Amino acid sequence: MKDSDWEILYRLYKTPNITKVANILYISQPSLTRRLKGIEEEFNIKIVSRTSKGVTFTPEGEYLAKKAENYMDFIKEIKNDLKSYKGEYEGTITVGSSYIYSKYKLADVLSNFSKDYPSVNFEIINDQSNKLYRKILEGSLNLGFISGDYEGNINKILVKQDKAYIVSKEPVDMKELPKMQRIDYRSNDKSQEILDEWWHENYKESRPEGMFAGYIDFAWKLIDKGWGYSCCFLPDEFKSEYNLITMPLLDKDGNNITRNTWLAYSKTNQPTNVEKEFIKYIEDNLSINYKR
Repeated sequence: MKDSDWEILYRLYKTPNITKVANILYISQPSLTRRLKGIEEEFNIKIVSRTSKGVTFTPEGEYLAKKAENYMDFIKEIKNDLKSYKGEYEGTITVGSSYIYSKYKLADVLSNFSKDYPSVNFEIINDQSNKLYRKILEGSLNLGFISGDYEGNINKILVKQDKAYIVSKEPVDMKELPKMQRIDYRSNDKSQEILDEWWHENYKESRPEGMFAGYIDFAWKLIDKGWGYSCCFLPDEFKSEYNLITMPLLDKDGNNITRNTWLAYSKTNQPTNVEKEFIKYIEDNLSINYKR
């Protein structure tokens, strides 16, 4: 099989429509059909069946298509790595990032890195930290900025520490907090554990259920309308478009309650050369000494 044959399988599996794939690859539909038939004859199998909605892959065809994706990634990695030997770093780095880190920090990190590596592109996956952590463990994601102290078969570089706050419209009497309406939002489990521990330490009871707002931006909007308060971690760069009050959460010794954000990457998946450069950049420019 030629490289172009592997690409046909890869593209057709991603977009199961012969006409669309022919246009993507700038070849005629009959040429693509002939190449597909040639692959079937080479392996003596049926790869796809045509339907009114496009094509469907047979089990053998699906197997070949997944191998085609591996092959395309393999060739891409080789080409990028060979360029890196000449000091020519190119390619795309896929980076996962928690919402707050993306909102306040990630753009600056990528922009500064790109000054030294202008030929490197980025694909950003925004998700909750626990989901990004799982993807790194599973091998479907190599790099991710995750908030919270996740443990496992990963390497971590501490890049940020955010403080916890009560966010409200008016000043809050902390003794009255359990009686007030709290607004919850989508957050990762490790961040919630820290806030729950603080709550139990101060009020000797489990945190009561609150109103769920979805994303934190909407929670702030509800707070501005006087619906209640929220407990959340905020970066030093936080600037609200609303006139909200922030009160830091403190432990019994008067220290700020904080949450760590890490660049996490797999211990088992070997990073590409360009990913190694990104990791080194983070270590040299953003890493913070971690003290338990």
